[in-house]
Amino acid sequence: MDEFEYISVLLSILIGLGVTQLLSGIARLIRDGRALAPAWWIFVVTATLLLGNLQVWWIAFAWRGVQEWTFFSYVTFMIQPVLLYLLAYLVLPADLHLDGEALARAFIAKRKPFYVIVALVPPATFLQQWMLAHAAPQPDLDTALRLAWFALALPGYLSSRVHVQAAVATASFLLLLAYISLLFLRIH
Repeated sequence: MDEFEYISVLLSILIGLGVTQLLSGIARLIRDGRALAPAWWIFVVTATLLLGNLQVWWIAFAWRGVQEWTFFSYVTFMIQPVLLYLLAYLVLPADLHLDGEALARAFIAKRKPFYVIVALVPPATFLQQWMLAHAAPQPDLDTALRLAWFALALPGYLSSRVHVQAAVATASFLLLLAYISLLFLRIH
């Protein structure tokens, strides 16, 4: 087992925990047959996080060529999956015996920590890039799309209006689809 394979074990566990959290939450809501239509946008957030977890695992392979791993490069490698796990935990409350309106209210009431963590994801990716590739962010499409993700956290954080949350959820999902489609369709 080489260094990258060893380091990737914890990454895989963290991503697995995040994906499990998201899928089990969705399964419980569907199983219980709640009226979920008013919370459709929370499922968009959940889909975005699921796709984000898969994308982090996919792009992690690009770091296999790092020649020397230090404890600090390892920590920066793990920040993003840790943040995504926290988001997965926060998006669906522990009490999933809620209908759609109560689910939306519960998310909106606790949206601020969620969006603070969302806003931390792009800086975490920049730190990872600096620590592992020894490269600062460049004025390119990759950086622009990551900064757009950062900017989307602000209206989500500030507004308790359902239509704003729905717009942020939809825009975030579309942004992540664009990011993956434009930059990461193939493993490098």
